[in-house]
Amino acid sequence: MASDDLLRALDDVAYLIECAALDYRGELKHELSRLCESIETGAEGYTAPALQNELRELQAALAAYRADEKDTGASKLIRISRRWWQLARCGPAA
Repeated sequence: MASDDLLRALDDVAYLIECAALDYRGELKHELSRLCESIETGAEGYTAPALQNELRELQAALAAYRADEKDTGASKLIRISRRWWQLARCGPAA
């Protein structure tokens, strides 16, 4: 069973991917920055170890979007989403 923190972050990433699909880059950069900060500071609801494990990749996605490398940013978000969904469905590997 997925933790509430992981599901909250998955919801955030789904919204980021929606923004990317619609090319709402201003909103995407703002929300991605907020997500990175929430994980970095250990804000309530963003403390699951799986989130900390992906922080650098999220920050790299944000840097890519800031550099107008939207394909790179989107690819990173999609990979993170897939890994988190795998954890949500199956839990961490033994």
